[in-house]
Amino acid sequence: METVNEFIELNFKMCNDIKETIGYAEYDSEYIIVTYSLASSDCLFDFNNTWNEVELKIHSDYFKKYHQDFELIVEKQNVCCNTQSKLFELINCNVTGIARSMYLESIVLYLVYQIQKNNLVFQLNCDSCFFVNKPSELDKIKRAKDFIINNLDQNITIPILSNLVGTNQCYLKRGFKEVTGKTIFEFIQENRMEKAKYFLQNTDKTIGEIALITGYASISSFSQSFKNYFGITPGGIAKMQI
Repeated sequence: METVNEFIELNFKMCNDIKETIGYAEYDSEYIIVTYSLASSDCLFDFNNTWNEVELKIHSDYFKKYHQDFELIVEKQNVCCNTQSKLFELINCNVTGIARSMYLESIVLYLVYQIQKNNLVFQLNCDSCFFVNKPSELDKIKRAKDFIINNLDQNITIPILSNLVGTNQCYLKRGFKEVTGKTIFEFIQENRMEKAKYFLQNTDKTIGEIALITGYASISSFSQSFKNYFGITPGGIAKMQI
């Protein structure tokens, strides 16, 4: 257990029986507790040799400074690539002193915001949210998401995805946006960039190898996409430490 400040505690564990990557929130008498279980089989990041369960404990008094009531929706959910990226930074943070406390607190706040935002999609209850309210249709979107994450090195197109999940292209695009809040292209780009960033900062792979792994035919197109996304070249970010 690591104490970030008087309100926030972190607990990192290594578990051998994690089969899926999920996040969920719960309450006890004083704390909001957010737990992430990270299975490397369906994560963009390799958690095999590090902590794969992260528990955030935030005292309810922490939120009083905002002068508004705060209630975190309690719902099991998948863990998006941005959240995975922040968890990876949290686990591997090597900053010390007050800078560490400030940095860890900022990540915890981001994670609490993200789990709340993601859950709002699944709390909707209106006729217009067709995909969210129909498990069979929601499953098609999940299958499309899983295919994207597991095939980032391939040329992923909307016709390929629609054939895979058994629906038409317009239907798939509408449902994907409704459920994830992103277009299919935005989701593919986001996952490719986060995976590329991980490989650049944590492996000895060349930029050319990473370009191929993330679905780019040339280094130039990969480098341009990376700079457009992060505002820095792949070579520049490879030198940065988390």
